[in-house]
Amino acid sequence: MEGKKLSFLKWLGLALLFIGFPTAIAVVVSFSIPYYLLYNVTLANTLSTIIPIVVFIITGIYFRKYLQSRNLITPFMKRRSITITILTDSGQPIDEKYIRSFEANLKFVKGEEYIKQLAMLGMMYLQNAVAYDNKELYLRAKEYLARAEEAMEEESISFETKMLVDNLRSKIETHKYRFGEI
Repeated sequence: MEGKKLSFLKWLGLALLFIGFPTAIAVVVSFSIPYYLLYNVTLANTLSTIIPIVVFIITGIYFRKYLQSRNLITPFMKRRSITITILTDSGQPIDEKYIRSFEANLKFVKGEEYIKQLAMLGMMYLQNAVAYDNKELYLRAKEYLARAEEAMEEESISFETKMLVDNLRSKIETHKYRFGEI
């Protein structure tokens, strides 16, 4: 799950490509058109300030999303190591913010890693269902199991991933009577 770490020079090259180049073009175009075609210095100065700022912000957002989608770690990122033990019978709930961030990262992974994360999310929801005695969370865990099984049909997966999904299935079977399913 750990991404590829970028060197500073690679990160700088990508940042210039994604942010610097479009911003420089925006400065030139937003100043040149009002100044040389409309002969309006005030408009040229105003637009050459506002438009590059907007372009810089938008390209910065897309750059960050690009890095996340490729699972790249910049030289400036500090990885927070959060250790969460998933034991459905422990009675310890998992923080909802952590689960939501895990769900948000789900759209950036593909293939076998996607199936692993679906199974992990199912386990987290099952642990919270047991901890809070909440049938809605239990049903969400079943939903993630169904999504993982569906994705398994389309993908060739390793033994480890299959065991992760089978473990989730068995844990859900173990707790189905607790939540009123027959």
